[in-house]
Order: sequence, then C-alpha cells, then structure tokens
Amino acid sequence: MPYLNSEVFYHVLDPDSCELVTARPRAMAAAVEAGELDGGPLPVAEIFRQGDQVREVGELGVACHGPALSVLLISDVPVEQLDGQSIAVTDDTATSVQLLRVLSKDLWKIEPELVPPGIAASAKLVIGDEANRLKKLGAAPYIYDLAEVWYEMTSLPFVFAVWVLRSNVTDAQFAAFEKALTDSYCEGRQLVKEIAAKRTSEYMSEDEAAAYVRHFTYSIGDGERRGMDEFKRRLEQLPDWRPRAPQVAAGAAADGGGG
Repeated sequence: MPYLNSEVFYHVLDPDSCELVTARPRAMAAAVEAGELDGGPLPVAEIFRQGDQVREVGELGVACHGPALSVLLISDVPVEQLDGQSIAVTDDTATSVQLLRVLSKDLWKIEPELVPPGIAASAKLVIGDEANRLKKLGAAPYIYDLAEVWYEMTSLPFVFAVWVLRSNVTDAQFAAFEKALTDSYCEGRQLVKEIAAKRTSEYMSEDEAAAYVRHFTYSIGDGERRGMDEFKRRLEQLPDWRPRAPQVAAGAAADGGGG
C-alpha cells in the first residue's frame, strides 16, 4: 500500500519475508480475492465481503479517532445540496467510497450519483496525495473529512484497513510473516522522523508528514472493533455496490505516496 499512513509497516520490513507488490486499496482487494496476492492491509469493506477467505495478521491495521486528513469529499456546494447530484469517486478507494455512501444515507439524507473520475461532477471523493494537495490548495469552498464526520456521528473510531493473509496460506508461512510484520511495525513506529524525511512533498513538510503518521492508530483494539462492527451494520443496510477495480501491476516494488 503506497500511502504514507502505511509506511510504518514497510519501512524496515525484512525483504526476505515476502515479495512486495504495489497496489492501491481497491486493486489490492481484488487481487487478494483472485488469489493473485497472498495478502496485505486490505480495505475493511472488502474484508467484510471476503469473509473466511482471509484471516487477520497481528491485529494490525490503519484507523483513526477523528479526522483522517486525507480522505476528503471536496464540493462546490454544501453537502446537503448534493442530493441527486454527481460525485466523482476515485477508483483507488474501496472503504472510503462505502463510508461516503453510509454518511450520505444515514447523516446527510442525500442520494447522490457516484460517477468515475474525469466526469463532470459537483463534488469529488479524493484520498492520499491528491487529497493532501487539494486541501493545501483550498481547491473547493466545502471540504469534508469523512472519518471526522463518522466520528462526530457515532463517537467511534473508523478503521480503513486491516492486515490479512489468504486463508490458504500455510500455518508456517502465516506465523513467519506475522512475526516479520509485527517486528517491522514495532521498529517502524519508532522511526517516524526517518520515514517523514523520505516522504515530504511541496504539499507536506517533514514535520507535517511526521504528525500525519503519528495521527493514525495501527493497533486494532476493542474500540476499533466496535467501529468496524458499526460500519458493517450500516453498510449492510445499503444496496450492494462497488467501484470498478483497477489492475495490480505485478512485480512492482512499493512506491512513495501520501495519505
């Protein structure tokens, strides 16, 4: 996962423990489901779908108690005026677009039309580097941090991703990778300044990058489980719908990225 908020997992990961392949959330989930990847920090909306096909690794993931800072609905008009209007959603996302659907129904009471990127729309859902860039630029008069809105609505943290491996991975492989990942995370979280120094951009200084990484919760505890359960409950009340899945570039090494 090439986003800055996942770098603590990879920064010192033993290169002999696995082969790293670059994949953004929706593409990663599709590749794991198809058996093209053994695992990764999968979007929770896709973990709900895959069920027993995957099992969690080390209770690690990406969550936040309040703003995510880089999962944004950027709009030309107040969100309440988006009923019946088009919202362009990036095809990178899996969980964020489902969170948008939940908030639209349960909080904002609107029914927007979700369209692919590149189509004219009154608003757009952006994540990662693009979200950071547009937020810095003040690209629209109305910007909504979806995780912050979720927290205000439910008083629960929001979990974007949880580390899983496919269930057909052998127990020995599972145990070996779980240890490598846990060790990498425990060391990586102590090296946030080093991570930040390598992941700055014109839209995020080194100090901002470090604060951004520290902002997230990476251990999935009881509170995060309650947030996941509540999200699943609300999502199950909606008609089934998923954005298209981009393809994974097989054999690519993990690259840089923010958000």
